Amino acid sequence: MLWKLLLSLAAIFSHHGLENSEQQEEFVPPSYGPQTLEEEEITRKALHGEHYGGDMIFPDGWNETDAGIRDPRFRWPGYPGRGVVPFVLDGSVGNFRNVIYQAMEQYHNYTCIRFVPRTNERDFVRIFFGNGCWSMIGRNGGMQNLSLGRGCAWVGLVIHELGHAIGLFHEHQRSDRDRYITVYKNNVIPDQLHNFVLTDPRNELIFTPYDYNSIMHYGNFAFSKQPNRLPTMVAKNGHKLVEPYAKPGFDQSDLMIIKKLYQC
Repeated sequence: MLWKLLLSLAAIFSHHGLENSEQQEEFVPPSYGPQTLEEEEITRKALHGEHYGGDMIFPDGWNETDAGIRDPRFRWPGYPGRGVVPFVLDGSVGNFRNVIYQAMEQYHNYTCIRFVPRTNERDFVRIFFGNGCWSMIGRNGGMQNLSLGRGCAWVGLVIHELGHAIGLFHEHQRSDRDRYITVYKNNVIPDQLHNFVLTDPRNELIFTPYDYNSIMHYGNFAFSKQPNRLPTMVAKNGHKLVEPYAKPGFDQSDLMIIKKLYQC
């Protein structure tokens, strides 16, 4: 089985593997994310904070119904064929450097995306220790920020935020998501309902079947009034929905989306 094999390889080579999404098997979180209730609470607040769009910061003129991945202007240089993302690590990231490099390693090992230290490029991503975990969507032009604050130093979560930076949206906001999950709006913190708005299909590119295990999918209790008690979304087939920070990395469909998005 691919998932078990890759977990074994991860243990040997000290980087995280992938999961076979075709069978949509139940995801059992290994020890990649928070290990205590206190850690989980800190991370939950960092990811599901007060930022507009949750952890997605939109370019001027966008909102959560837009899907900029349809517009190639928001893709990074090298497209079509690959994506080259210049980046700068702010001094504030400190010990987060290791987990950032681990997350980038998954992109380098399994996709055509390359994160390269900035030299003199005009467009680049600045990664800094900020308030919460969030990123701007796609290539915005000039310097754009990606925040990894307290509670954000988990490989799966950094992969998730880097995914936004290259243009990926949330899986659970796909225009067809209501066929696969039920959203319980009464359980959602009222001013966070916009995090469940569907993407406008006119602006959307759907490359793969719906993937409960996607690194871009939130968990059952995202933005819940009572986390771990009142679910905000439930898979119609009963599949457990896991937060990005509790995942080891990409699922197979994530790789296919990146491949098709950047035509590589």
